[in-house]
Amino acid sequence: MADTPNPEREIRILEAASKMIAHYGYDKTTMSDIAEAAGVSKGALYLHWKSKDALFEALILHESGRVLDDLIQLIDTEPELTSIFSIFGLALKVTTRNPLMQALVTKDSRVLGDYTRKLDSAFVADANLFRLEFVRHLQAARVVRADLSAEVIAHFMAIVRYGYLTIGEVVPVAQQPPLDEVSTALALLLDTALRPADGGDPEAAKQVIVQALANMRPMLEKMKTKGNRSS
Repeated sequence: MADTPNPEREIRILEAASKMIAHYGYDKTTMSDIAEAAGVSKGALYLHWKSKDALFEALILHESGRVLDDLIQLIDTEPELTSIFSIFGLALKVTTRNPLMQALVTKDSRVLGDYTRKLDSAFVADANLFRLEFVRHLQAARVVRADLSAEVIAHFMAIVRYGYLTIGEVVPVAQQPPLDEVSTALALLLDTALRPADGGDPEAAKQVIVQALANMRPMLEKMKTKGNRSS
């Protein structure tokens, strides 16, 4: 009987690919390596994806979903979180825990290799929580101050995110404070600096956070479906 794709095997392959690429890098990881690590034949691999690029794009979406699930779980266990910046701090924390996603956000050429040149694609750009359009929405909802331009705030948040995720290149891990403490302090400082002068609208902040997270899951699922059809 001919071998056919199945969801359980697909997840197993993606899990193996994530570990292999995070450890050895995209360029040095072959489809044969991934097949061996996943315990499947190379032919079975190509039943799911026609190329390593296609597999890696599926892996990005898979790991993005994992980060989203981790973030939602953290929010559920800390229901007192109401600031958009406290959510931003948690998002940085869960991204740091995922080596592949951290490499994607920082465009780490050691991990991504030749794939770095493709990172301007839509599904990576849309992963930016503080992209320009979203900042404008936050300003309209009175979640962040409107006396600064949306362009400046979005750029500032990109600097903060990149600095947080790449600080290990400058300060050895052994010399860094615990990341939980850093992310909490960072969220407090950002909230103090960027909350509207009148205190903003806490209820609007909650609604924006919930809606943003609710929109991310179907977006990821839609991209997964599109990717599966083109593989």
